[in-house]
Amino acid sequence: MPAHTTRVVPGLRVSLVLFLLLACSARLLAYNLTVAQDGSGDYRTIQAAVAAVPDGRTAVFTVYIKDGIYSEKVTVPATKPFVQLVGQSVANTILTWHDDNKTPDGKGGTLGTGGSGSIVVNATDFSALNMTFANSFGNGSQAVAVSLYADRGAFKNCRFMGNQDTLLTYERNGEVSRHYFRDCYIDGNVDFIFGNAIAIFDNCTIYAKARMGNATTSYITAANTPAMQTYGYLFRNARLPDNGTTPYYLGRPWQNAARFSEAAGTLAHNKVVFLHARLGPQVLPTGWATWDAGTDVTKITNAEFDSRDFNGRPVSVRQRVGWSRQLAPADTLVYTLATLFGLGTGTASRTGTPVPTAWNPTALGAEFGTYRAPDIAVANLQASLGPGKVTIEWNSSWAMAGITYEVQCALDNVHFVRVSRQTARTDAQYNFTATDALPAAGTSCYYRVVATKKGLAPHTTPSVLVAMPARP
Repeated sequence: MPAHTTRVVPGLRVSLVLFLLLACSARLLAYNLTVAQDGSGDYRTIQAAVAAVPDGRTAVFTVYIKDGIYSEKVTVPATKPFVQLVGQSVANTILTWHDDNKTPDGKGGTLGTGGSGSIVVNATDFSALNMTFANSFGNGSQAVAVSLYADRGAFKNCRFMGNQDTLLTYERNGEVSRHYFRDCYIDGNVDFIFGNAIAIFDNCTIYAKARMGNATTSYITAANTPAMQTYGYLFRNARLPDNGTTPYYLGRPWQNAARFSEAAGTLAHNKVVFLHARLGPQVLPTGWATWDAGTDVTKITNAEFDSRDFNGRPVSVRQRVGWSRQLAPADTLVYTLATLFGLGTGTASRTGTPVPTAWNPTALGAEFGTYRAPDIAVANLQASLGPGKVTIEWNSSWAMAGITYEVQCALDNVHFVRVSRQTARTDAQYNFTATDALPAAGTSCYYRVVATKKGLAPHTTPSVLVAMPARP
């Protein structure tokens, strides 16, 4: 036998094969069901997989969703608690639909705002990781991406994309709902985080988009916290980057207006708190707005602590409205996951019945309690014709220095060539613009962005079309 030849013992070879088979089986069994548009999973649609989840679960039931754009409306019925959707990648696993509040419901009425959700969750203990939820209706009406109507909903490394009323966090049957969002991206242009739930947003990017039409300002949150509820929305370490166009208020008080009454029990006691936020210059110096002349500001808790700009400098709060609060360090100690999601006055129902158990989102998976480094994810790609050029614009969901963005164009949506290339200089650069020459008269061009950074998975966006009118 040559000196450097290694002989594989037959028994060892068998053991190695068995080990590999067991490892593969473990990966296959890591999820209860798999969704894949190409037929390689158990189901081709998310709704079909949700329908197959057994009723009355008491432990997490995982549905793995392979990359793809799933154009469908999904409903999670109240009979199916503990559904967990896990996307293959946040940038490329996309659930999108296009209902708005005026969409017919098939019963002679309309869906309403909550019913417009691309996904409507009526079951407790729902969770999702690594995927995007979008409503593609566009501007001009309330059109929700995610409607949460049950207690104990949690999201990690997810994106919520829309315009007016992107994310609804609400109660069901009069009981308080608690919702948790970690390392997420949420965008919109009017009241796009709204509802009466107790919700914690940890380390989230809140991207207030440029508002279309004649509006000169807009609003990020619209909480309608019930009077009996001690807590509402809590944002910890949020990043609110500049959109470059529309000034924003941090929030306005939904259902605290002229037609609501404290005596009738309909007046909301709105509560929104920002701790250690990074605020872009689009946040108006006054910070907060009333709904109308009938707003009772004595029932509002709008507060901040340690708001800073993207250079780390304290934000001037001298012009904040007088009824808002700047918290002292001691005031912030109550704003914990245990306090907001545990038993006590913070989680009493509207009828006075306490929520039966405290809740820790890590019960849905240890990853809900740990920081996750961001992914490359491009959002809001658009291309528009202008005088003498095409303008291509987009933003990063999670800004990072060193991401390279290559704009590409193809006449046939297949054979793309590079138009421009630029690299983000800092982790505060969210907005990007490129230009291209106008297509020839009567032709079209498809544009896409390919975003890359060493050590991270790249993101190639779906393409957007620009059509040049034919000459008269």
